[in-house]
Amino acid sequence: MNFYKVKFLKNGQAQGRSYTYKSSLDLAPGDKVELPGGKHGVVVDEPVDMDWVKSYGEENLKEIVKKVEVVE
Repeated sequence: MNFYKVKFLKNGQAQGRSYTYKSSLDLAPGDKVELPGGKHGVVVDEPVDMDWVKSYGEENLKEIVKKVEVVE
C-alpha cells in the first residue's frame, strides 16, 4: 500500500491543505485522482509522515478510488 498527500480540486486548481490517502496505485505528483464521494484531487509533492499513519491507523485512511486521465 502506498500513501499520498492530496489536495482537493476547486475550479481545476488545488486548494487548501493536503490530506493523506492510501492507494495500491503507483501515482506521481501532479496526477489527478478521484476520491471517495466523487470528489477530485491532485497528488502533491509533500512527504507523508509515516509515524502519523501508524498512530492514526492505516485502516482508518480513505482510499483513492482511481486515477483520472485528463484529456486536453
